[in-house]
Amino acid sequence: MLHFIKTMAPGWFASVMGTSVASLAAWLAFSGSGWQWIADSLHWLAVLMMVVLGVAALARIVLFPKNVFETVSHPVEGSFYATFPIAMLVMAGQWSMRGINADFVALLWWIGMLGTFAASYVVLFRLFTLDKLRLEMVTPAHFIPAVGLVVIPVAGAGLAGAAQGVMREVYFGINMLGMGAGCFMYIALLAITMARHFLAASIEGKMTPTLWVHLAPLGVIPLSLLSLLHAAGNEAAFTYGMLVAMGFMGASLWWLLLCLSMTIRNALNGKLPFALSWWAFVFPVGAMTVLALRLTTLAGLELLGYVSLGLFVLLMIVWLAAALGTLIGLIKGTIIPKPRLEAN
Repeated sequence: MLHFIKTMAPGWFASVMGTSVASLAAWLAFSGSGWQWIADSLHWLAVLMMVVLGVAALARIVLFPKNVFETVSHPVEGSFYATFPIAMLVMAGQWSMRGINADFVALLWWIGMLGTFAASYVVLFRLFTLDKLRLEMVTPAHFIPAVGLVVIPVAGAGLAGAAQGVMREVYFGINMLGMGAGCFMYIALLAITMARHFLAASIEGKMTPTLWVHLAPLGVIPLSLLSLLHAAGNEAAFTYGMLVAMGFMGASLWWLLLCLSMTIRNALNGKLPFALSWWAFVFPVGAMTVLALRLTTLAGLELLGYVSLGLFVLLMIVWLAAALGTLIGLIKGTIIPKPRLEAN
């Protein structure tokens, strides 16, 4: 156990993010039906994973601070540190949808929000001040800190809408700060990532799943926008917001076609080995599925309902693939670094 804590990769929390968003999608799709058990099972599994991994992560900070600093300074792996607080934000949104005590949701959101701002700042500062990053090292995984910032309003907008007086302004201010900073960073990082796609070698191997991270901001940004417009209570603005969200939905479907094709190509060429990075398949597809389900309900579009069903099936496929691969890897000991023999 101590070895796992010492070598724990920050990407482990992508599994919590993926499981939480899968629970949220299942809740939107099956709440009140005979299939609600899927959402409930994923919900409690996400809670268990968050507790176990959260304790391990905190223990690593206390017991092995040097290892943590080395990982944060890594030009690629460091971006995954933001998955810890992002997972808390996603879980806050999931619990808010379920109607769980608002005070508890607010506590979870505040911790996740502060952690997301801190992780995003530290990771981006390190990337800006290190000279280790080369174009071929850039991947969509660098979106993660930016995506975390735009996740803040998913649950935070509801808290803003229910607040009164100064706290209402505080909530709206924080949510708009996260939304604005996240969108700005997404646009900047999208340009750099596209340069990588065009000018450097194609993304293959264990980093293949990061291609799907493109879907995450395309799903989360419109969800946050709709949440904020709903909390503000301006129906006219909300209608225009749905049109913007539809545009993002179209963009996400287009990128899904591209990343699916590239993933199949890598798999056929034997360049898609299982790794913890497979959880990068899950959250992006989950965010896209939740967006499709929300737009289906809000706009009353029958055809989009069938698209939502197809996306949910895809979500369950990638979640099962990542979950089973992780479980098998834990049993076989293939996804935890082997202990290094110390020199005498």
